[in-house]
Amino acid sequence: MNIFKSLFFVILLLLCLFSCISDEESFYQEKYKSEDLVKLHGEDFKLWELQAFYDNYEQKVLSERNACFIDDVYVFKKDSKEIQVTAGEVGCSKVNSKDETTTASYEFYEDEGLVFISISKASEVNGVIKNNFFSLQLVELSASQMIFAAGEKGNYGMALVFVTG
Repeated sequence: MNIFKSLFFVILLLLCLFSCISDEESFYQEKYKSEDLVKLHGEDFKLWELQAFYDNYEQKVLSERNACFIDDVYVFKKDSKEIQVTAGEVGCSKVNSKDETTTASYEFYEDEGLVFISISKASEVNGVIKNNFFSLQLVELSASQMIFAAGEKGNYGMALVFVTG
């Protein structure tokens, strides 16, 4: 009788472990559908604030450019892949933020179910144009938070964490 109790306990323990793993794995949605994008742009448009810009998301290492990105406001529009960016007070290239141009867009690859964001910050410093450009994949999307990141699931490096109210 004790063998049956022990076997039952082991099976129950394994079921609990495997159900926890599958819940954690489903935290990051790998494929998106066009109807999921309503969370991104709302019915017409949606304002997003950048909560954090990480060089290493898994280790929570903030980028040295965090301050110049988190004070910008990003507006995602339903009928446009261009993201309207309103500059904040802090510039990235040790210039006034008014002398810096930020452009952003997103691309939805419906067949693959993938969404990418591309951001460029350009400024002129001593007659030389400096441009920072990067593109990241959408790895998490809810009505109030989204994360774009580079790297493999569970080992993300560079990441942008957006929040909305």
